[in-house]
Formats: sequence, structure tokens, C-alpha cells
Amino acid sequence: MENRELANKFNLLGKLLELHGENPFKTRSYTNAYLTIKKWPDKIIELPEEELANIKGIGKAIRAKIVELAETGEMQTLNRYLDQTPPGIVEMLGIKGFGPKKIAVIWKELEIETVGELLYAINENRLKDVKGFGEKSQASLKTQLEYHLDSADKLLYAVAQRTVDQLLDQLNEAVPDNQHTAIGEVARKCSTIEQVDILTTCEAPVIKAFCEAHPDITEDAPAGYRLHNIKLHFTHTQDDRYVKERVQFSSAPEFWNNLNIEDKTYPNEEAVFSENELPFYIPEYRESDNLDYIDDYPGPQNIIDQADLRGCIHNHSTYSDGLQSIGDMLEAALDRSYEYFVITDHSKSAFYANGLSIDRLYAQLDEIREIDQDQDEIKLFSGIESDILANGHLDYPDNVLADLDLIVASVHSSLKMDKAKATKRLITAIENPYTSVLGHPTGRLLLSRPGYPIDAAKVIDACAANNVALELNANPNRLDIDWRWINYAISKGVLISINPDAHSISGLDDTAYGIAAARKAGLPISYCLNAMDLDEFEEWLEEQHSKRP
Repeated sequence: MENRELANKFNLLGKLLELHGENPFKTRSYTNAYLTIKKWPDKIIELPEEELANIKGIGKAIRAKIVELAETGEMQTLNRYLDQTPPGIVEMLGIKGFGPKKIAVIWKELEIETVGELLYAINENRLKDVKGFGEKSQASLKTQLEYHLDSADKLLYAVAQRTVDQLLDQLNEAVPDNQHTAIGEVARKCSTIEQVDILTTCEAPVIKAFCEAHPDITEDAPAGYRLHNIKLHFTHTQDDRYVKERVQFSSAPEFWNNLNIEDKTYPNEEAVFSENELPFYIPEYRESDNLDYIDDYPGPQNIIDQADLRGCIHNHSTYSDGLQSIGDMLEAALDRSYEYFVITDHSKSAFYANGLSIDRLYAQLDEIREIDQDQDEIKLFSGIESDILANGHLDYPDNVLADLDLIVASVHSSLKMDKAKATKRLITAIENPYTSVLGHPTGRLLLSRPGYPIDAAKVIDACAANNVALELNANPNRLDIDWRWINYAISKGVLISINPDAHSISGLDDTAYGIAAARKAGLPISYCLNAMDLDEFEEWLEEQHSKRP
């Protein structure tokens, strides 16, 4: 064991002790040992105990642990504290500039246990009022966390797409007479990306020279590269095969094999399908999971696209944890040509998100009505994102919910549930006559937190029976519900609401990621709630209100 690895174990132990509120003198001794071991010229782990005793900063307790590591490869004290600490919290301890005391606050007070959850909380401005944090420290931490996540072996599609766009621009500039395009997971707009695949007509030596000159690309033996920290692979082709192979390698292998495409030259992607008497399958749809539904493929002209969205549901303002006022959010929605906009701030149980007490909710309702009366170009509706409590009830009384236009019901706390409990909790909320939309049904945060297990079919069946729309939360960290359940929802007549869950003006544009996920399932425009025009949406609201007692 090299000195740096050994030192890091003591550094981690010191941080864990501080995290758990142990004696600060003991904590400091491990931190000092880390500094001593890291810079010691000889290999500490190989020194006899009597020599260790002569090193300043290596006391009796630390010597014993070094000997333990030398003899067993383990440090039981470290193992004990690791067993008491969620892995995500341990990961946070490795983030530069984010100390154990602050981590303890967000862990104990906000019940945040992963880096992804923390980044999501920052995006919703939940840390700015927490002791020890502020707007500047929150912004700084966000930068650190994004860097940390960007260094992982997988990327969110939203991050990967930006990276790939930049790479393709650089390729086109370096080798302008060749063709290059993203294929694989990026072309299919998968929610998370394990590998970036590029199809190119360049010869291998040209690509090798490009990669060697690129500051962010490294070789990844035995064959391939890494872009930052994600796998990067180039597939070489000829001009006359480029179009056909672009379709082939942008399809999941099982999906492609099912098509029986003739091996020949095609002028464009549409011809690959039409000349084989097939409908044009959009790139997002070319997944093996869609083979069971391929006979129901609606055709590209009927699949939801960004331009089809007519309204924006599930948005937050400064009344809870949003960055902008209702007026500013509404103006931004109008700039995006929406016909209607729904404010759904956090409810009273969401204390961490400045959730609205009943008095504050009614103050907001007055403001919404006043703003709406002064606005002719876009309709503003009142709503709330009401927390689903552990027993499945919503956290406002019925007489309060009755005064709102729309209720998004979501789980935000007590996430550690088994499948039966989670499913029952959601169904109870769905059966509440005031519930209009079931928000982010599994609570997942991609690459950070798996969703709580649910019987998705039973949840969707309950939505169908109670005329409740199912949210596809478009935040790229969520994309929840997973697109693979959309076809089942369609079969049951359940509407999908593609919601940005926007906490800022820029968050309104997250609908693009929700659209990408919906297109993977071939979601027809007619099954998207917020593709309704204003008149249709108001009719749907009337149906919702007719459910109420």
C-alpha cells in the first residue's frame, strides 16, 4: 500500500469521525496523520513499529491501525464508521471544499444521502436558507457537484449531448471533407449514456491524430478512447454505406435485426425504411423494448414533438423554492408560445422547499387571479404540488384543495418503502378526487438514486380508473415515469403530462428532455395532456372538477 492510499484512509476516517460528531481532538489527530503520511519519503506501511513510534504525528492509536492494515489489509474502526454511513455521504466526503460539518447538516436536516439528491436540492434552492449555506456557497457547491458527476463513468443524456455536440463541431472543423455523426445511445437519446459512439468516414489514422491532439480525449486500452471520463468509440465507414450504417448503428441490435433491411446504398434515412416498405422509425424509437409495440407505431407525424406543446404544467415560483416570480415565469412561458401556464409550488409539508402554509397559499391564489385578469395572451391557472403523506393522503384539507384549479400529487419524503407500501401509497393518492396529475411517480434521480419500487401496472390502472394524468417529469435528473411504461399507459387511456418541474426560467426548457423520453415510446400527440389547446385543457379541468365531491 502506497503512502497516498494509506494517508487517504486516515483522512477518510478523520472526516467520518467529524461527520458523526466525535471528539474533535481525535478527529484532528487523524487529519494530521494524513498530512504526515502523505509526504513521508519512505513507505510507511513497511516500517517496523519501533520506527513508526519515532515519527511525529504518528501516535499509539494510529501506529496500531497502520500495523493492523499491514497485517490484515483492513482497518476495523474505519469499517465500523463506513457501515454507519450511507455510501452517498461517503462519496460527498471526497468532494473538495465540502466539509463534514456541512455534509452532516444536509444529511441530518434535509435527509439527503446522495450527490444527485444534493444537486437536485440546490437546483430547487433548498440550501440557501440552511444554516452554514447561502446563495454564493450554494452556487459554488453546485459547480463542484456538477464536476464530480461529470467525472463519473456514465452521463445524463443532457450532459452527454452537449459534450457530443461540441466534439462533432471540433471534428467537422478539423476534418471538414468527411462525414461524422453520433450513433448508439446518444442518437437514441437514452436517459443515461454509458458510451459515446461516433460514425465517421475518416480513416483510423486521422481519428487517432485528432484524438491525440484533443485536450479532453485519452486512450483507453486495449482499443478505444475516453472523452473526459466516458468511453468514446469511433466506427469507420465509407461514403456509400454511411446512411445505411447511420440507421443501423443508431438502432438497438435486436430492433435493427427485426427490420430485415436490404444491404445497399441509400440517399437518406427515410429511404432506408421506405425502400424496404417500412414506416420511418424515428431514432429515439429504435429500442428493443419497443418490438412488442411495433405494430402500434403511430408514425413520425403523430408522435409528440416540442412544437406540439401548448401548455406548461408543474412550475415553481419564489413563493416556495423557485428563483423567479410568478409574473416573470409567466412572461417566459409566453415567450415560448404557451397558451396556458400552471403554478404548482410546494405544499406545506415541504418545509425544506419553503412549502406554502394555507395562509400563504391563499395569498398566492389572490396574486394568480390578479395576474391572470391582466393577461390576455396566456391563461394562468392555480395549482399546488401537494405532498403525498406516508398514508397516501394529501397534505391540505379538501376545502383548500377545492379552491385550486389543478393538483399535482407527489412523494418527497419517507422514500424508503417496499413495493407494496409504495404502490398502496400512490394508489391512495390517485384515488383522492382532488388529484389531477401524479407527479414523478417513482422518485428516482438518474445516476444518483433509484426510484422506490412500485407496481407500475397497478399504479397506471389506478390512474385510468380515476382519470388522473401521469407525469413524465422532464427534469433530466428524473425523466420519471420511465418511458418504458408509456405504452402500457396509452393502452389504458392514461394521459401523459410532460412537465418541466421548473424552478427557474431556464428550467422551462427541460421539456426538451421529457419530449425525447416520450418519443422513445412513440407517444402520440393525442395522449399528451399539455399538447391540448387551451379550450381542450379547460374541458379536461372541468372533468377533473366534476370528480370532486
